[in-house]
Amino acid sequence: MALADADLVDEYRLLTFPTVLGAGRPFPAGGPPAELECLSAERVGATVLTRYRRARG
Repeated sequence: MALADADLVDEYRLLTFPTVLGAGRPFPAGGPPAELECLSAERVGATVLTRYRRARG
C-alpha cells in the first residue's frame, strides 16, 4: 500500500466474485478505509468489474 500512502494511485480496478461469506475486511486491508468514488461497474460473466478513484473532497 506504499503507492496509495504516497497518493500515487489514480484508479483502482477490482474484479469481484459476488459471493456473500461474512462481514469482510476494510479496503485497503490493514489501513484506514479509503474514501472512493465509483466510476463504473460492469458485469463480466459471473464477475463484476468495478473502477474506483479517490473521492475528491
